Amino acid sequence: MDVSHKSSSGMLQDYMSIDDILMSSERLPSVFLVPVKGLGFLDASTNKKDIAVGTKMDLPLWLVLSLAHPRKKFISFDYTKPYKGTYREILKADASVVDLHKIGPFFYAFGQQLLTLNHNESLQMAKCLVLTFMERFRKIMDWSVNAYEHDNSERQEKLDEVERNLFKLGQKSLQSFQQWEMGESRKLSSSELVSRHRKRKRDMSE
Repeated sequence: MDVSHKSSSGMLQDYMSIDDILMSSERLPSVFLVPVKGLGFLDASTNKKDIAVGTKMDLPLWLVLSLAHPRKKFISFDYTKPYKGTYREILKADASVVDLHKIGPFFYAFGQQLLTLNHNESLQMAKCLVLTFMERFRKIMDWSVNAYEHDNSERQEKLDEVERNLFKLGQKSLQSFQQWEMGESRKLSSSELVSRHRKRKRDMSE
């Protein structure tokens, strides 16, 4: 059963994915631009029944995606620290040494969701996401194929969830190739990474 769903932002969400659930629960500093009746309970700092204009709250991403949508903007929001200028400069200097898992275990996925919203730093962040991934990808795959010869556990701890999955897929592909090379497998099958990519393209086209 396919439980993926396109949100109001146009991004695919999988309600059966623990990673998607955790990622969409990350909070963003937000400010209400309009009064909201009967939802004062969302603000734990007050007993007021309604939310007034200018009320500041940290809201989960899934709610921000609806309330900050360009066509019906009820709130303004700001990026969290990992996506601000200071961290972007750190990643630009040498992304390969940064502990992405520490600053945000869903660094790329969360950033992609933020790009669907209208923010004055969207372009800079988009460039940061692409360049960070490009710089780290080659090293991740190198670590993955050499995992049998070296202890890469410390390096793996610094990877975000997307990168950890890439690392595992690299190991699995290497293992499959070695089995084929030794005659333990009759044929090479499409890698899981390629299969996922094809499925995602089909989902997007639908």
